[in-house]
Amino acid sequence: MKLKSLALSAALLMAPAISGASQFSDVPLSHWAYDAIHQLAGKGILRGYPDGTFKGNKALTRFDLSMATAKMLANVEQMLESGAGNLVTKTDLQTLEKLTVEFADELALLGVKVTNIEDDMVQTKEDVAMLKRDVEGIKDYMARGGMEKVKLSGDTLVRHTSITHKNDWAAGAFGGARAGNSDNALTESLIGLNFTSHIDENITGTCYVALLDYHVTGVNAGQSPFQSAFGAGGIGARKFADMTVYIANLEVKDMFRFGGDFNFGRNLYFQGHGLLIDNYLDVIRYTKPVGKINVTAQHFYDRHVGNYKDNAAVDFRGAWNLQLDTNYKKHDMYLGFYTQDEVNLLAQGRMAPLFAAPTAPFMLTAGAVANSVTPLAAGVQSSDNRWDIEFGSKGPIGKNSHWEYDLSFVYTDYQLDVVNDATTAANPWISPEMNGWMGHAAVRWDSKKEWAAKLAYSFADDESIGAVSTFNDMRYQSMPETPFEDLNKGNNWFDNGLINMYDLKLQVEYKPENSKHYFRLAGDFIDEMQDAPVNDLSRHSAGHGRTNAAIIPAGGSKNNTAHDSWNNVGIADPKATMVTFEYRYQLTENTRIRVGYTTFDLTGDAQKAGWTAGAVTATPEISAGRGLNDDYDYNMFWTEIYSLF
Repeated sequence: MKLKSLALSAALLMAPAISGASQFSDVPLSHWAYDAIHQLAGKGILRGYPDGTFKGNKALTRFDLSMATAKMLANVEQMLESGAGNLVTKTDLQTLEKLTVEFADELALLGVKVTNIEDDMVQTKEDVAMLKRDVEGIKDYMARGGMEKVKLSGDTLVRHTSITHKNDWAAGAFGGARAGNSDNALTESLIGLNFTSHIDENITGTCYVALLDYHVTGVNAGQSPFQSAFGAGGIGARKFADMTVYIANLEVKDMFRFGGDFNFGRNLYFQGHGLLIDNYLDVIRYTKPVGKINVTAQHFYDRHVGNYKDNAAVDFRGAWNLQLDTNYKKHDMYLGFYTQDEVNLLAQGRMAPLFAAPTAPFMLTAGAVANSVTPLAAGVQSSDNRWDIEFGSKGPIGKNSHWEYDLSFVYTDYQLDVVNDATTAANPWISPEMNGWMGHAAVRWDSKKEWAAKLAYSFADDESIGAVSTFNDMRYQSMPETPFEDLNKGNNWFDNGLINMYDLKLQVEYKPENSKHYFRLAGDFIDEMQDAPVNDLSRHSAGHGRTNAAIIPAGGSKNNTAHDSWNNVGIADPKATMVTFEYRYQLTENTRIRVGYTTFDLTGDAQKAGWTAGAVTATPEISAGRGLNDDYDYNMFWTEIYSLF
């Protein structure tokens, strides 16, 4: 009776109801096993007798049950081969496994091969899942053009910028000659072609080439060297096509059986909130979902002057990055780790204007010397390295869908080695160590119809060395808004983020519902974090780079020294107010017009009274914005038309 119940239970579990099956004349509808018997008959497991009877009262032998088990095994195998394996549950497999163990000898006599059915089922389900992924990949491949091998698209940008300094002198306000007058008008154009090649359903190649390339938005500090996008020699002069390659990469999906996607080549990368990475970069990138976490490992190519051991003008100094992204209850969270050896930031001019003219014998900006194969003099950079950790999160605040937050923080460790020798053993040069923080915090309210407002705070302390690589002109492409893009309108002080400064931003947006119009008004309030910080790099820059060097000479102060001007603008007090207005109009589905106005007003001091160039003098206070260190107040009007095709 136990064996009969076991076989019948397996049949009940595995066999779906079969409509229209032949009824046995000796099994009435009221019989307790009516459904099970007809399900088995419908599967071909129980056939009955030639006279159309079931003869359920006949004794059931082990051979009868082993025959039924063999039939069920064959039926499961057929279901797996036909792709209907999802109809078989784990409980069904466990029941059938018990039957195969019980009737192993009889099944062997019948020539039935007994295997671990559950393991086979797991493997089959994995194969089916892979087949489904392949089908989805083919669907995506067809949606992207199918067998159309190369797809051509592109974009055009024409931008006119006009900038006027508030204090508009023909020459420098303090005796220095200026290159041309300070009214700068610049017209720039971009014509780009994008080639997308679908090599197969898993491999895609992309190349974006700018035939005519625009240059910069920072047209401050004298007449623009570009003059016009249509010629550098006056009206009618030609400007040759730049042929700048912005994107050239190969994307390979599911390169290995264990999954994951590769991307090789140059692409536009935006990480986190754009505090460290927001640029066109050459990268080897691997991405794979691991559970609910998206894991990205990548290597950024960096080619520049290396340290004194290099024997060529350029060297390869790549940066490594491991990025983790996930979503938890509508909150997007990320963690990124970066590291790079021999970054040589000072030789690249990354810290300018802080080190534009360092005090001898401090030679950190002397790229030619730093690349020499001969031993360096004491006090000169020999090597450096950095590593960064970036983490952040953004998402809704509470259950109210109108509010959201955005947090992002970066910790940077920068180590710079300076050459010492026997002559400086008693008073060695300091090898700067910088451990800095940079961050961004924002709260945004959105009416979900027309109005939106944001309050944001961005900062970097005096030991922060800025971003890895950023390009703060992506809004024309509808890229995410970064903390530095407005700050960079009309100047290049904030090209690499913030150093010992903060920015408090208030922004209001208005987009009428079902309208082609968009308005944005933003105010930025900028100032120093510390007035006169004394970190290792500021000491070297001020000529106080030895262990027992006096930071403040007798009778002096830190006013107007490298300590006092340790900030982005390079003046004593870079306090400023910036207002940006932007209007967009969607002319057609693929063409947009943008018009904007920016005013930058430095309200602090360029020079403090009583101390200049390391000597006690009766120098007067000079207000910022008048050009003492190219720190000009300015008004800028800009307009552009951008179109995709």
